[in-house]
Amino acid sequence: MPETRPIDLDNGTHDAGSFQPAGYVEAAPEGLAASPVWQTAAAGGGVFALELQSLDAKALRVRLRGPASEGMELRVYDPVSGSTFGPYPMDRLREDEDWWTTIIFGDQIGLEFRACDTEVVEPLLSEINGIAYISVVPDEIGGVAEAAGTCTHRDVSCEASWLAEADAVAMLSVVQQNGNVVGFCSGALLNRTGSDLAPLVATANHCLGNQSSANSASYVWLFQTPSCNGAAPNPNNLPRSDGSLMLTRATGSDYHLVGLYEDQGGGFFLGWDSNFWSTFSAATGIHHPGGTFKRISFGLKFGEMNQTFCDSNGQNCFDADVWNIDYTTGFTQPGSSGSPVMDSSARVRGTLTGGPASDCTISRYGRFDLAFPNLRYFLFEMTNPSIVNGAVAGDSGNNGSTERGTLANPFNTVYEASFAVPANGTLMITPDSYNERFTIRRPMTLQRLGGSGTVVIGQ
Repeated sequence: MPETRPIDLDNGTHDAGSFQPAGYVEAAPEGLAASPVWQTAAAGGGVFALELQSLDAKALRVRLRGPASEGMELRVYDPVSGSTFGPYPMDRLREDEDWWTTIIFGDQIGLEFRACDTEVVEPLLSEINGIAYISVVPDEIGGVAEAAGTCTHRDVSCEASWLAEADAVAMLSVVQQNGNVVGFCSGALLNRTGSDLAPLVATANHCLGNQSSANSASYVWLFQTPSCNGAAPNPNNLPRSDGSLMLTRATGSDYHLVGLYEDQGGGFFLGWDSNFWSTFSAATGIHHPGGTFKRISFGLKFGEMNQTFCDSNGQNCFDADVWNIDYTTGFTQPGSSGSPVMDSSARVRGTLTGGPASDCTISRYGRFDLAFPNLRYFLFEMTNPSIVNGAVAGDSGNNGSTERGTLANPFNTVYEASFAVPANGTLMITPDSYNERFTIRRPMTLQRLGGSGTVVIGQ
């Protein structure tokens, strides 16, 4: 039987980020896995299960750090429904050496560690050093706003003609590392030249903003009702993609493009249009307000502007070039940030940045046409073969277009280049040691560049 241990967390006041804050991070109580009792698994090896509970929590995530015994795997599960995610190899620890589990909704989360070697008396476990405590029920956020009587949400399942596009939109659970704030955003899969199903998600830069936050992002797919105004599904039973790699940003339009570490759970990729968007064009947004199930909004694009955005405390301000959208059906809320707005041909024209608190009918979307010069080398002008050179500086902030896969502008990591090259393409890698561990999920060839030298990956 798994060992169950309560965890007491401080419910004090914590600063919110500039997305939908829904909780915070606390250091894990000491000794959570100090004396594991290993059981012999039916398939061989050892198993240790630990269940954590925090009363009144609406969802939980766990942070792990440090090495584990070779070959160890982790499964994360919901003790109530039994839904299980993984197995995750414990070498998944990323650049910052922290790894966040997927989100489990409810006040309990289960961790099952499996060691492959039955001869190991005391397998080494990664340290459990943090707990993300989500204290806001997502439905409370939507319900409060609707009760005010000014705006009403529209269930996406009530609009059959938009259900394919809805499958491309994910709800994001994010741990923002600059403030240890846990919250929700939205994002969407984007199609690209060749339609090779590269797992590329566009969201708002203020939702992620750096690699640590992108590492932490858990993408929950197909979180929508089965029928118009039906009951929302248990999100613990839905597909996930955990973790992502920051590829490129366009901070002037509040854009952030990532590549998923795991296969996408959505089956549709949105098209896009990089041209200027005409005023008074029809606009449709699909989003997860406050981390709730999927909604849809209809209105008109009525202008553009440069606007300053701040969080609810008037801090963490930034400027962005945005489209103004006036919604007549449905509306957006914090947590909808990062979601796409589409034209009458269902092509993405923007990604939600925010809107005025005084008027719920207005939403402002970062302009895709202005972000496109940074995104185009992943979406439109992918280089094949794509060149990798670890000796170049690359684009350290990922806020430009200096990494294009050409000899003049190569990528400086293999993994990043693997998201840019088309499926069945070739990565030409300059001899060097690349301290990376990753999984490539599309067919491609990795080849040494030049006639001599050695390429070492993962050392």
